[in-house]
Amino acid sequence: MKKILIVEDDQPIALALSVRLKAYGYTTWIADDGIMAITMAVRNKPDLILLDVALPGGNGLTLIEQFHALPETCKTPIVLTTASHDPELRKKALALGVSGLLRKPYDAQELASVIHSTFGDPPNSEPKSAPESQKRHTESGQPMVKRILIVEDDQKIARGLAVRMKAAGFEPMVANDGVSGIRCAVDQRPDLVLLDVSLPAGDGFSVAESIQKSVPHRVPIIFLTASKLPELRSRARQLGAVGFFEKPYEAHALLAAVQHSLV
Repeated sequence: MKKILIVEDDQPIALALSVRLKAYGYTTWIADDGIMAITMAVRNKPDLILLDVALPGGNGLTLIEQFHALPETCKTPIVLTTASHDPELRKKALALGVSGLLRKPYDAQELASVIHSTFGDPPNSEPKSAPESQKRHTESGQPMVKRILIVEDDQKIARGLAVRMKAAGFEPMVANDGVSGIRCAVDQRPDLVLLDVSLPAGDGFSVAESIQKSVPHRVPIIFLTASKLPELRSRARQLGAVGFFEKPYEAHALLAAVQHSLV
């Protein structure tokens, strides 16, 4: 199975790319800055690097030179992505030996065509059916739809999330406060939790800690919040959250994060 490292600091874009590439049968990793990209590339030795030109703490063109200097990645094909329309960028990219350049916004077929061409795969390869990534299996081998616990005190938002998750092939469960959320997690053992930070009877972070202590297996948690406080994102990272979304969030980006966390 071919491996692709996605270097992209925009989380929704990175998650959507990862879901799309996994649907094509590739293994993916995500790095959101240059330092993490170098570390993950050396550790995982990807077969291709999908690299955004604009990155925090440097740019993709400089990172290409660093990849070329490393024995683990000196021969790894690199495909650049960019929102820039600078006509000189393509010349610079070609001079650095990249395998392709995609200008945002690009469509899924264009991305697939460039990657398939780089790997020498048939250009008309179609994504594999995704539902298996959203299923669990019983002891008899029968598939079980994965369950999403939604802990949200705004009933309108909770219902909307439940409808979206069900439409995507998941089994949603809803709790409207922290105590009910913890009880539901313990009793039903969901595969993932969508957890509002602000809740009656306890904040989302305390609820997350209780869930992780009470459930035998580690449950992926995605936090949702209407607050803009930067320290909340840091706290979520400390608790090992797999995602953090500020309201109002884009539905497709949240769904991509859920799918990515359950693959």
